[in-house]
Order: sequence, then structure tokens, then C-alpha cells
Amino acid sequence: MDRRNHCVALDGLRGLAAFSVLLFHLGHWQQHPWVAGNAGQAVDFFFALSGYVLSVAYQPKLNRGMKALTFIRIRLIRLMPIIILGTSISASYFIARVLILRDPQINTDELSRAMLLGFVCLPTFNASKAIGGPAVFPLNAPQYTLFLELFVNGFWLATRRMESLWFALAIFLTSYVITAIFGMTGDQQKGFWTGFPRVFGAYYSGVAIYHAQIRWPWLSYRLVGFLFWPILFLTFMLFYWPMPLSPWLSWGWSLLFSPMLVLAGTRVQLNKSVYRTALVLGELSYPVYALHYPIFVWVNAIYQQTLHRKSFEIGSTLAVPAVLLGAWLILKWIDEPIRKALTAWTGKSAFLPFPLG
Repeated sequence: MDRRNHCVALDGLRGLAAFSVLLFHLGHWQQHPWVAGNAGQAVDFFFALSGYVLSVAYQPKLNRGMKALTFIRIRLIRLMPIIILGTSISASYFIARVLILRDPQINTDELSRAMLLGFVCLPTFNASKAIGGPAVFPLNAPQYTLFLELFVNGFWLATRRMESLWFALAIFLTSYVITAIFGMTGDQQKGFWTGFPRVFGAYYSGVAIYHAQIRWPWLSYRLVGFLFWPILFLTFMLFYWPMPLSPWLSWGWSLLFSPMLVLAGTRVQLNKSVYRTALVLGELSYPVYALHYPIFVWVNAIYQQTLHRKSFEIGSTLAVPAVLLGAWLILKWIDEPIRKALTAWTGKSAFLPFPLG
């Protein structure tokens, strides 16, 4: 299967999902939770897509003898520059509050610890509210899913010799049984561990799709793609429904419709203009997701200091273009040059398509 042709519709959907998460967080951070009120479910789609695309991209190479350290190096080159940039942008905001505003609530030792742990994508427990607690990544709360991405990538790599359709299905179903009992949270210290079964369930649904398409070729027929548009319509109805959905409805979408969306999306054919748009959306998805909080905190602080008031309308109107433009500039001027240099240095490609964590 050709990766770029095979998943380009999903590239575009990944970008739209990242934008939906941006709106979801803007609503919650500014006390308007009805905005894209259920788009946090996009995390499950991101991980299902990650499991599928990484299996397509790397499972055959690993089977042919690709070294584990090579895979790890490629993943770190792909992920870590944006992670470090996001932590730096947020940390600079809190440093400015200390140096310019003399904010007495911010403990510099605590801030330094959170910054150093953020640079290596490890959680900070017991962070104070002044620097973003109780989130376990206080300087960039969405980074929690990137930490889980690295964790599940490591598990997938370590168990690759046992991998099969049935192994993937066992992890997928077991994980969703656990989430049905204990819930699907985890980005704060309370319930931190519950993020793991959620991510393993979603990720291994994508791995199972990869193996199922090999075992049952009819799953790769073009007719499967006709399911994509009705499922996509239902998905965005769910994301943008102004009221919170019941936990069971959210769980059911993650269990059934998120994997079906990935499966159907692998067989969608796009015309040239939509194809190009989907590629751009796919490029933007990771920096938008990983950088929207760091950019928002600066936009929010500057406009409030300028206007001396809070406004959801003003904050969102300024934050959305700032995040999109900032993510694009950082991607093209900083992230891609850094990855290109690291890739040249290591001699391995780090520019393969990457679904979000």
C-alpha cells in the first residue's frame, strides 16, 4: 500500500480533528464549554490512526530487520522538537510573569522542574495551580497525549514479535473493558493511570485494522470507503453537539465508530484540490495540537493586559488565527529545518506521516 495515497483523506481529517480540539479547549479555558463540546473525543481517533499508520509504515520494515533503535530515533526526531518548543513557549510566559509582573504565586523551583520534565516529555505531579496544575503537564496540558504516544509506541515496539490480529484485538477489547469500568480520563494527577487503557485501546484498534486488511483483503475494497462520509457526518455532529454526551455514548463512539472511520478513510479517493487541502491540513495537525495551549496563554495574557478585561469572543477571535499562523510558521521555519538537520545527521527519514498522540 502506498502510504500517502492510502491515508490522505485521514491526513485531512486529522487536521480537522486537531482544529476541533483547539475550539474545544478554547471553550473550556474561557468558560464556554458548549463550543465543540465533545471534540475531546478526537484523541481516540488520533490514536487509532497512529496505530494504523505506524503499522503500515514500520511493521514490514521491522520484520525485515530494522533495528529498534532506528525506529526510536525516527520517532523522537519527529516528535521532540515540537514538544520542546511548546514547553519553551509556555515556560517563557511564566518566566515573564515572574520578571515583569513579579507574580508571587509562581515558585521558580517548581517552574524549573516542570520545564525540565516537559523537555523530556515526562509528567510533573503535584504542580500548583499557578503554573497549570493539577494537569500532569502543567506547561502544556495536551502534551499528556504525546507522552502516551511515546509510551504506547515503546510497548508496540517491544512486543512486535508477538504481534498478530488476535494479539491486537485482545489488547483493544481488554482496554475498552477497563475504560468502561474506570472511565476515560487521565490528564490530571487524579486518575492519571486511566489514560493508559484508553490510549492502548484506541491505538491497538488501528493495529488490528492493519492486520485485518492483510488477513481479509475485502476490507481494502473501494466500496468500504463509502462508509467514510456518513461516519464522518456523525462524528462531527458528536464533536460539535453543544451539550456533553453521556459517558456511554462517548465510549461507544470510541469503541466502534472511531476504528470504522479509520478503516473507511483508508479507501477514500479525493480529487486533486481536496487532496492538496488534505495534505496541508495533515501537515498542520501536529503543530496545531501540540502548540495551541502555549500560543493561547500568550495571546490571552497580551489582550487582557491591553484591554484590561476578559472576553470569550475577543480571546477566541485572536487565538484561532494566532494558533494557525504560529503553528505554520513554527512548522516551516523551525520544526522542519531542525528535523531535516537531525535526519541528515542520523541518516534516517523522520518525515513520514505522523498521526497525533
